[in-house]
Amino acid sequence: MELIARSGFVGYIILALSIATLAVFMERLFSLNRFYRKVKKHGFKSEIRKTVESVGGQSIELVENLLSIKGSAIIAECERGVGFIRLASSIAPLLGLLGTVIGMIEAFHNVAGSGYNVNPAQLADGIWTALLTTAEGLCVAIPAYFGYFYLTNLIEKIELALKQDMEEVLVEVYGDRIQKERE
Repeated sequence: MELIARSGFVGYIILALSIATLAVFMERLFSLNRFYRKVKKHGFKSEIRKTVESVGGQSIELVENLLSIKGSAIIAECERGVGFIRLASSIAPLLGLLGTVIGMIEAFHNVAGSGYNVNPAQLADGIWTALLTTAEGLCVAIPAYFGYFYLTNLIEKIELALKQDMEEVLVEVYGDRIQKERE
């Protein structure tokens, strides 16, 4: 905590960002892993069949559009919060850079105020602040970046399972009509 205090207000902003990012990541990780296990076990076929049966007799194109809308809603729910993690991975280094600039301004302001009697400790203090905030920003950004790609990969697996189940149900229900209408 002393290091964050040394890095000034930017350090506290980076700390808040890291806590929020971790909270969002953990929630998404548990929710998506639970959902993915459910998808692997049961799939989407029963839900898709219900949807297809509820609009029975309609054209394949209409059914595909309806399934596409429902599938998009499922994926959108999976993606909820993941964009924030990506944002955090992008903004944290910029906050670290802001802290670096503020630290360097502080260092040169201290040197300028002392005239020709430059004390290396005055310069080192500002550089210390600059380096701390840079490191803090990177310590948030790097894990957030990995977390974002892990969650994105999990969502892509869910989306692939959804598309495969949609295709299989459409072939089961409509059979040869799908190939004829698509040609």
